[in-house]
Amino acid sequence: MNAFLGRLADNSKATVRHGLRKAADELGYEDVPLQLVPWDHIDEPVLRQLVERWRGTVSNASIRIYIYAVRGVVESCVSHRLVHRDQYEPMRKVRAPKGTNRIGLGQYIKEKDRRRLLQSCEDDERKTLAMRDKAMLCILFGSGIRRAEATRLVIQDINLDEGTFQVVVKGDHLVEKYLTAWAIPPLREWIAELASLKIKSGPVLRRMSKGGKPLSPMSPNGLWRALGERCMHAGVQPIKPHDARRTLATDLISEHGLNIAKLALGHRDIATTAIYDMTDRNAMKNVFGKKTE
Repeated sequence: MNAFLGRLADNSKATVRHGLRKAADELGYEDVPLQLVPWDHIDEPVLRQLVERWRGTVSNASIRIYIYAVRGVVESCVSHRLVHRDQYEPMRKVRAPKGTNRIGLGQYIKEKDRRRLLQSCEDDERKTLAMRDKAMLCILFGSGIRRAEATRLVIQDINLDEGTFQVVVKGDHLVEKYLTAWAIPPLREWIAELASLKIKSGPVLRRMSKGGKPLSPMSPNGLWRALGERCMHAGVQPIKPHDARRTLATDLISEHGLNIAKLALGHRDIATTAIYDMTDRNAMKNVFGKKTE
């Protein structure tokens, strides 16, 4: 496994590790470190079973990543003569389902749940951790950037007076992004807190020590875990980082139209932006959720 990961770019390793973790969990190795999972036992039928389990629960784009991760580590086993090539070759024919899987694209987070998440930060006695988490929520829900982009955001590239920041996005481009007004004060407080601890540059989002001290930069998977823990603390159903992006997109489309949402999300094709829109689904839920007289 390590040989396979060693060939990847740093920003791809976390994504592939996540895919391998999903596969390992589905195969019953939830508590087993990735390097101890018997990847050499996986063949084409097993991979097809994994794809069927993932179908309808995650996006087809994610399934493609998971397939790539599993195939890659098995191919590495072939290179190290742990697996015969005849076992690997049929796996190359396994494909993700075609079309758009809207179920796997995420969920729209209602305003009441967003408020509960923010309020849980206010009520949390772990003040520094809570301030970090509130800043994390503001970045995700207030700008709609991806989790990897959020972890790359640095203090010196934020202009809170203008409500803008620069960040390296997908494709390794440095672009300007915008913050919604409500997200600015909590971010200002967090950056001031970091400054009081003599941290005036570098990543905005950081790992925290058990004593509540900001440490090294948070990883994309670390952000995922931190958001999950904050959901548990707030009593909110689990939320994925990408749900924040989908939520902002839906609100922007509803209030300002597809073109504004496209610019905010940084999409090249407006059709991609349209996929994020859950306005109709939310309207239907409201209609059918009303009690009849």
